[in-house]
Amino acid sequence: MKTLAIIGAGFSGTVVAVNFLNNAPKGARLVMINRSGQMAKGLAYGTNSPAHLLNVPAGNMTAVVSDPDSYLKFCQRYDKEIQPSTFTTRKLYGEYLEDLLLNAAENAKGRVNFEQITADVIGLSKNHHSAAIELDNGSTLNADQVILALGHFPPLTPQPLSNFGQSDHYIPDPWSERIPNIEDRDATVILVGGGLTALDVICSLKKRGHTGKIHMLSRRGLIPLPHRQNRGTVLSHQSLIEDLKKQLTPLAHLRIIRRYINSTREADWRDVIAALRPITTDLWKSYPEREKRRFLRHLQPHWDVHRHRVAPNSYRTFADALASSQVIPVAGRIKSAHGVHDGIELRVHLRGRPQEAVLVANYVINCTGPNSNPTLVRESLIKKLLNENVITTDVHNLGINVDTSLAVVNGNGDSSEWLSYVGPMLKATLWEATAVPELRIHATALSNKITKLFS
Repeated sequence: MKTLAIIGAGFSGTVVAVNFLNNAPKGARLVMINRSGQMAKGLAYGTNSPAHLLNVPAGNMTAVVSDPDSYLKFCQRYDKEIQPSTFTTRKLYGEYLEDLLLNAAENAKGRVNFEQITADVIGLSKNHHSAAIELDNGSTLNADQVILALGHFPPLTPQPLSNFGQSDHYIPDPWSERIPNIEDRDATVILVGGGLTALDVICSLKKRGHTGKIHMLSRRGLIPLPHRQNRGTVLSHQSLIEDLKKQLTPLAHLRIIRRYINSTREADWRDVIAALRPITTDLWKSYPEREKRRFLRHLQPHWDVHRHRVAPNSYRTFADALASSQVIPVAGRIKSAHGVHDGIELRVHLRGRPQEAVLVANYVINCTGPNSNPTLVRESLIKKLLNENVITTDVHNLGINVDTSLAVVNGNGDSSEWLSYVGPMLKATLWEATAVPELRIHATALSNKITKLFS
């Protein structure tokens, strides 16, 4: 009996599992391992808050490549009013993934032996003709193929706040249960970070009736941008694509895109950005390493703001709080942090100004976004695999190196015959690999590869 083991049960792991269960040959075995015991939801979709909305409309959130309306049909079983342009809750999406997995498991009974294990993987190595997976419960599992489907990791604490890990006034993980437990609705809050995570926290606080000031501190002071309520026009923008292919630097591409947006009347800028998705990976791969560094240093924050937008309803909550001056964007860098009575004082070097600002808050919440740098992940398995050169990271530490079939690349530059990776750390090779529309394609392709090996 050939065994596939999937480590991780968030979006990517679930899509691989569903496809494998649907297509694997009789006698195959599938084992999903997840430390939390919560299968099919992961960090992103395990929330119960109605304030947390998807940042992609329902019509483009299918997890099933062969069924573009899969998620929409699931939603309409519960609410006929949901349309392709509707931005649904993350909670509902988690229930959808869970439903897909349960149905696939039921349909595979008698053909595929499916097991779900709640445990932490503490070791992973090649053992003769199979892989040995060491679990924290003392047992060892053998598998013919192993897929690391590890998703996002908690944000890194900024160095000036490193001494506040045990403070009641510092919340290092914005997805922890501590935010709903902020009882003082008049409390002043500093959000370190100004992206999608910060906006989610603002929506959560507002949903609970928070009235205190919220400082949103980021290095450039950029703020999230919204999707439109209705889906845009689907155009190829072929002339833009052809012009971009002729250039090899991010700066040249920025100029071409700006010029095109300013000159075209065919579509909104959001549609232009969307048209880049099919070639984003090719553009990234075409950049010399020096140009990739320049992009990461200077342009990535601007790309992220325009590429990863927020649901209109979430943005309205944010915009109202901006208009009333409850939310105050601050552009700057934390120089130091000190404990004060009932809070934390931050000294901030303001961007483009010679002076410092002093911000005092009852709570400081880390909203810098998920950490995808494998060398800084506080995850014992990742550290162990890196130290043993089983996996490697790219020169920019964006993620895990893989080949074209998603097999991990070891320290000798060789592709693994037994270990693959799928998830947001594909960014190292593919760049555009953090959102559902891309990850579902990669997860499905990987599942198909393993299925063929087992046939």
